[in-house]
Amino acid sequence: MRRLPAFLCAVLILSCSHSSNQRLMATVDLVPSATRVFMQSDSEPVVTSWLTLGMSYPAARASVLYGLIVSEAQALDAEHHPTGEALRRGAHVTIADASAWEPAGREYKRWYKASAQGSNRELWLESSKVALITTAQGALSGGFIERKIAIAGGESEYNILVLCHGTAVSLIDTSVLVFKDAFHPSGVTRVSLEDINSDGVPEAVVQAQTIVSLQYLGASPLAWEAWLREKDGSWEVIFRYNSGYGTDQGNSYSATRRAFSSSGAGFFDTVKVTTDLMETTAQGIFRNTIETFLLWNGSQYKEDPGKGLPQLGTITAEQAQLAALPTTDSPPVEKLARGDTLYVIDRGNVPQDVGGEQGFWFHAVSHSGKEGWIHSSSMSLSKLDHLKVNREAFLGKPAFSAPSSP
Repeated sequence: MRRLPAFLCAVLILSCSHSSNQRLMATVDLVPSATRVFMQSDSEPVVTSWLTLGMSYPAARASVLYGLIVSEAQALDAEHHPTGEALRRGAHVTIADASAWEPAGREYKRWYKASAQGSNRELWLESSKVALITTAQGALSGGFIERKIAIAGGESEYNILVLCHGTAVSLIDTSVLVFKDAFHPSGVTRVSLEDINSDGVPEAVVQAQTIVSLQYLGASPLAWEAWLREKDGSWEVIFRYNSGYGTDQGNSYSATRRAFSSSGAGFFDTVKVTTDLMETTAQGIFRNTIETFLLWNGSQYKEDPGKGLPQLGTITAEQAQLAALPTTDSPPVEKLARGDTLYVIDRGNVPQDVGGEQGFWFHAVSHSGKEGWIHSSSMSLSKLDHLKVNREAFLGKPAFSAPSSP
């Protein structure tokens, strides 16, 4: 594999984006296939079509508020020759246009047509000196610096996340948030500043896509989201989840997240991620939905693997009932006895006291196919292999079988 450009080693923290055509994972028609994505070398003979990756500047132009000079930049004329004027770090400029990428040794360069704030005089700036700011809230602002890379016979645009608090500027390689201590072309597709967990402190909400293979830049990208909070002058991740991935072989997933307050105090202490899986097998198309719960531990949202759904529910009370609604006065859907099992697919948001026991209501399916709600005080939970069992499997419909034991 070709060596990475030297400038990658100089950045503190880096990032890449999917093309503006936005062929997302839900379409399941991405190229190349999963086989190519996970190959171990460049020498394996594979014929594939390139999927152009990266976010081009014209696609982002509408959301750029201004250009921020992140290191002292020389003003250039239309032929990109120095004019002798320098723009200081922290200066704001208005961006009017961008040139095409041009090779410069092992790197690529492009230039922005700009004007200094308060001036109509045109100048050109080398793009690595300029952050394109797309969001601002008080002293906080965020955006990205554009980059381009050529590697392993392909090329891709990517970008570096930029987060600013006053005069302090952080450059963040978002790929390390997915692949720890490694560079993968990665890029921000959207940045917002909002108090997303209702704790009175704004977070940077970053949506990005990261290429899963350095050998093949045409590989299907992974879409994800992260929440970053500033602490002691740096930005740390308090939450991250994968929102989508897919291959042209038919395997894919898409996910959504929702934060809520399980205590009713207002602070969003729990994030529920709902992931819809689709796998193509010899038996046909396999679908399933997984609910994952991430709980606030004082510094970040941490997944509690023991609370993920679906799970197998076993009735522990002498008698219980599957209720139409998650309330004690709801009419019964089906009566259950000790030892009966249920396929548990979802959970209520706020715990309730039932019969002196605090716990959650769970949405479940019985062997007879009835759906309803049952309180945790009447049931124990045990893990299921979600890749081998789904709701239809539990009911014995398709050519999949439920496990004989938890």
